[in-house]
Amino acid sequence: MNQLENYKYDPAKCSLAETLFSALCKQGELPADLSVVDFFKALEQPPEKTLGDYALPCFRFAKALKKNPNLVAEELKKELEASGNPWVAKVDLKGAFLNIFTDQKQVAKTLIPELISCHGFEVLKENEEHRTTKVMIEFSQPNTHKEFHVGHGRNVCLGDSLCRIFSYNGFNVTPVNYIGDEGAHIAKCLWGVENYKGEPLSDKVENKAEWLGQRYVEANNAIKDATDEEKAKIQASISTILRAIENKSGEYYETWVKTRQYCLDDFNRIYKWLDVHFDHFFYESEVSEASQEIVDEYMKKGLFKEDQGAIGVDMSDKKLGFFMARKSDGTTLYATKDLALAKVKFNDFDIDRSIYVVGSEQNFHFKQVFYALEKMGFKQAEKCYHLSYGMVVRPEGKMSSRAGNSFTFLQLITLVIEEIHTYLDKYKDEWDKARMEDTAHKLAVGAIKYGMLQADPNKEIVFDPKEWVSFEGNSGPYLMYSYARTQSILNKATEQDLEPKSDHLDLLTHESERELMRHLYDFNQTAIYACENYKPSTIANHLFFTCKAYNRFYTEVSVMKAETEELKGARLALLKAFANTLKTGLYLLGITPPERM
Repeated sequence: MNQLENYKYDPAKCSLAETLFSALCKQGELPADLSVVDFFKALEQPPEKTLGDYALPCFRFAKALKKNPNLVAEELKKELEASGNPWVAKVDLKGAFLNIFTDQKQVAKTLIPELISCHGFEVLKENEEHRTTKVMIEFSQPNTHKEFHVGHGRNVCLGDSLCRIFSYNGFNVTPVNYIGDEGAHIAKCLWGVENYKGEPLSDKVENKAEWLGQRYVEANNAIKDATDEEKAKIQASISTILRAIENKSGEYYETWVKTRQYCLDDFNRIYKWLDVHFDHFFYESEVSEASQEIVDEYMKKGLFKEDQGAIGVDMSDKKLGFFMARKSDGTTLYATKDLALAKVKFNDFDIDRSIYVVGSEQNFHFKQVFYALEKMGFKQAEKCYHLSYGMVVRPEGKMSSRAGNSFTFLQLITLVIEEIHTYLDKYKDEWDKARMEDTAHKLAVGAIKYGMLQADPNKEIVFDPKEWVSFEGNSGPYLMYSYARTQSILNKATEQDLEPKSDHLDLLTHESERELMRHLYDFNQTAIYACENYKPSTIANHLFFTCKAYNRFYTEVSVMKAETEELKGARLALLKAFANTLKTGLYLLGITPPERM
């Protein structure tokens, strides 16, 4: 197999690596562990585009030959210039660094046809190692009997985008959800429902999960405001409800089944609106028994030990304290259920990697869980990853469903659509209702998803609906508008019997064309980085800067009024390549842009 088989997404770099490796071989005998792949990986992008398209630091290679780095760099420069490599336009020497400028004509004739045909967006799927790796990505994980708030929205957007990015990189991906459908919060909610004095829950209530979330808040407030005697009575009632749910019998259990389904229906409405799909749903209620069995099993194996009535694992060797798997009252914890769920994932789904998209407040939890899985002997434990992300906050601070100041996701959708209609209202006499609704929906989804994804996952988001729906600046609508504008130009070209042509791409010599092509060329590398670092934000920001480069190109050169028919065809080809890349990048963020705006 060609050593660079998995790197052909960057043909320029592959070609340069082969030429440079061959040139270094002429300078002396190389160590056996030094290969052409080392040259590929050593070629980097300089910090400023004026320094070149690639830079090669020669220190490592000079050390291998026991020569002066500057002399090795000088010799490599001579060999590269004499090689006739079609990708090389110019080579500058800066001490032990080779700065390489690529030939713009070679870039154009290689890149643009690949992007127009869309083959360039399939190349990462050809990685054999990725194709045989099963990756399960668990995300969303809402609790039933509570509203779906904006924080859940960030989780869904991150998880869905991650699934798309991993699939784009060739991995075998299974998106899953883990619904929290049991526990004390649900018993509190059902107590709140039972003691609610207002209109009872019925089919007339549109957002039932939100209605149930309000009863949960009221139950919390009732406990907080109660006297000690009243508090004891409420807690006794909640315990009764909890036991009925666990025993799967009685009136409370029947109420739980019905209200649970109301919440699942509401969640599925949101997933459908967002165009988010899951291959499988796990439920907390399904792993309760298995979590008890795990404790018994690993007690017998000697891993879990008793400590002051509780059972767990001493993790002080990793500074993780005592991992409690079963409390002294005999009940398991959320962490124990995660162990039971992981066992199902590994054994029943035969996965190689397991990714959990969960907020940063669970960082310590997952360190303990992953270490417990490792000690339990699961080889996949080292391939478990917690994608931690910061909260979505309001300008005045953190939201909490317990405090009742959370902002529901449905409220966010309503706000964003209202903002978008202030822009779309000018088309109400031109567009029919179906087009108006479809465009508003796509813009709203794009605005929310981009707003959730463009920041680094580790950073908090202060959400501002007005900023998110802006058609200027780093926003989803700005990117979608850029795409719609390309479709408008391509449609006008078709009306004039013009079409993108790859015959004269060597005419694309303007600096704005070079800059746009560089961004398009780097798209796959950005997708790889986003996958390796679990950061959809890198794709979002790359698309933003690509759109800025496109707008510069559109401003500085004319497409439809180019000097010759050949140049029109070439520029339309570049525009088509940009449109396809932008649409693909938006898809990786879970965004479908309107074709017309």
